[in-house]
Amino acid sequence: MDEMVLVVAAKDINEVVKEEGFVNVPIEEIKTLTEEKGFFVKRDRAESDESIRQLIPYIVMQNSDDLYLMVKRLSTQTEKRLHGMYSIGIGGHVNDQDEGNTPWMKFLSGMEREMNEEVVIKKSFEWPKYLGVIKEVSTSVNRVHLGIAFQIKADIEGIREKDKFSWEFANLADLLSKYDMMESWSKYVIDMLDSHL
Repeated sequence: MDEMVLVVAAKDINEVVKEEGFVNVPIEEIKTLTEEKGFFVKRDRAESDESIRQLIPYIVMQNSDDLYLMVKRLSTQTEKRLHGMYSIGIGGHVNDQDEGNTPWMKFLSGMEREMNEEVVIKKSFEWPKYLGVIKEVSTSVNRVHLGIAFQIKADIEGIREKDKFSWEFANLADLLSKYDMMESWSKYVIDMLDSHL
C-alpha cells in the first residue's frame, strides 16, 4: 500500500514562513496552516513534487543530565549521501494512519509515534517544546520538506535501529566539534542552541 503523507502547498507555506533557515514562527500560525491547508498525498509524489512540502516533526532530545541524543548514520542506510553524517533530530513523515481527526492532531500523534519508533524512552519529563521551523531550498530534497522543530527532555535508554545508527549523548561543545559532519537541519538547531547560551 502506498503511504499517504501530510503536506502543505509550498505557496501557502511561503506566506507564513517567509524566510529561509531556522525561522521563528509562532506555533499557533503553524497549527492554523496545518489545520486549514494540510492534506495527504502519496509519498512518491511528495518526494518529487516541489509545489508541496512534507511537514516533518524534528525532535531534539535531551536526557535527565541535559545531554543531547546524537546519532550517526551508518553505511547500512540506503541514502548514500547521508552516510557518516551526524544528527540531533529524530523525526519522519506524518501519515494518514496517525491518530487524530484533523491534520494537526495527526501531526502531533505522528511526532509521538516517530519518537517511540526510533528511541527507547523510559519516561518523558514534559511534552515536546516547540522551537521553530526549518525551511531550506538548497537541494531538491530540502525543497520538498519543512522541518517543525521541537525539544524534549526524557529518560532515554538508547535507539531502536542499531543497524542503521550509532548513538551517544553529547553536550553542546561535543555537538559543535562535530558541526562540519552534521546534517543541515541539525546545524540550524545547533546554531540556535549556541546563540541562546
